[in-house]
Amino acid sequence: MPRKKSSKSPGKESKTPAVATESLVNGTHLMVDTVPTAVAPFSITRALNIQGWGHLDAVLLAALATQAPLLLVGPHGTGKSLLIERLARALGLSMRHYNASLLNYDDLVGIPIPEEGNDSLRFIATPDSIWGAEFVFFDEISRCRPDLQNKMFPIIHERRVAGILLEKLRFRWSAMNPPAPDEPDANAPTANYYLGSEPLDPALADRFPYVVPVPDWKQLTKDDRRRLVSWRDEFLNPGTRPQPVEAMPPLLEMANRCAALIPDLEQDLDEWLSDYIVLVIDLLDKAQLPQSPRRANMLARSVVAVHAARMVLEGDDADLETSAEIALLFGLPQSATEVPPSEPNVVAVHKQAWEIASLMEDDGWRQILEESDSLRRILLAEELGFDDTSVSRLITQALGAESSEARRVGIATALFLAFRATRRLAPSAWEPLVQLAGRVLQPRAMNVTAGPGVDMNNWKAIGGWLSDHEQNKGEQALLERNFVLSGYPDLWRKDNWRESLDRFRQDLALFGVFEEQQS
Repeated sequence: MPRKKSSKSPGKESKTPAVATESLVNGTHLMVDTVPTAVAPFSITRALNIQGWGHLDAVLLAALATQAPLLLVGPHGTGKSLLIERLARALGLSMRHYNASLLNYDDLVGIPIPEEGNDSLRFIATPDSIWGAEFVFFDEISRCRPDLQNKMFPIIHERRVAGILLEKLRFRWSAMNPPAPDEPDANAPTANYYLGSEPLDPALADRFPYVVPVPDWKQLTKDDRRRLVSWRDEFLNPGTRPQPVEAMPPLLEMANRCAALIPDLEQDLDEWLSDYIVLVIDLLDKAQLPQSPRRANMLARSVVAVHAARMVLEGDDADLETSAEIALLFGLPQSATEVPPSEPNVVAVHKQAWEIASLMEDDGWRQILEESDSLRRILLAEELGFDDTSVSRLITQALGAESSEARRVGIATALFLAFRATRRLAPSAWEPLVQLAGRVLQPRAMNVTAGPGVDMNNWKAIGGWLSDHEQNKGEQALLERNFVLSGYPDLWRKDNWRESLDRFRQDLALFGVFEEQQS
């Protein structure tokens, strides 16, 4: 459980008494017990006979409880439309299903008629117009004309059309296929690309608090696949007649229970959650996933809503750390782009932000973790007087985070020289340092035959550099020559040797290797 300056710790211990809450749909009042109890987890999607979507139950319930727009992203045939149709039926709502690729504005608003005596318009509703709808589903939104996407902004964000508030409208959900990349891989199967699916306008995508990639066949378990192809559909009666609303899962009651939990959770988690979200947004920016201030606010609200949903669905088994991870995974607008963020990268951002937010402001580890540069973390640990075990951990992390072997050799050499006389590092740190630095520091003879091409060109350039620097006799000059020669020929086939040498010099200076020797 995170530790904060406040005496309150975030988590599932926060309780809310039973309260009367207003129904999300029809204005009736329900007395619901909002205190979570140890219950068997309930799956909304399984109850609707949507297979393999169980991990999305909390997100779906959170969107229902907060009436927040939701966007489903996935290949054709994965059940996006089916889920929404069954949800609306289970809630007993009047739903409009629009194919955005074929939609005209008149289909939404009906027939415009000028008002006599003034310049305003009134609209004559048609059976398919949006007036009176409680649930609106815009399918194929990524195939919609740009001018219509602009007119969807106020519907999705404000529940307004032509400036008129849609008083009955509660839920605005959409679905799309993944956009095709600008330069499709010619060797990839054409079925993997949807050439008619365009990336959403970033401002429109940012109106969806929940952007949910849905599972396809490869992501389903064997049991899910078997249930999917079975002729039995528990959601339908024999003869494919829909069940009556009262026989559906109690979604409305669960959504109201979830909504009733949210205010107290927001109050209990406010200080910690603000800290966590600020860290998440900063880390996402460093990971080339920048977010708007609006998205930061949305993510904070989503963490609370998802946690409340999991408390309803899972009872006391709901933990805040998992809820925050789920909210982040299914709350980024980049998931609707042609290059969606990878799940491991998003999870790594969450875990780092969670770890930092769980520490007190004056905790040394917090200062370390807030520093994004892995080498400067080691320097900071030195300044803060961290013990050998902690410094060893940071060293192994720094080496593991570097993908370039030449860079790893340079870092290890600088660290070995900096700490060999001052630190009793753990074997997990010393062994890779010795192995990598030995390439530069340990004398060895080698014979290399360089044929035409990269190796010959590199050798000529290195030979010229050696001649130019032959008069340099200091220890650093000798170390630099060893570094360049030790990387020939294999390392310089992958990395530019001059750029690697510059970085090596910077690492030596960063850790004050020769300053310490001179003093």
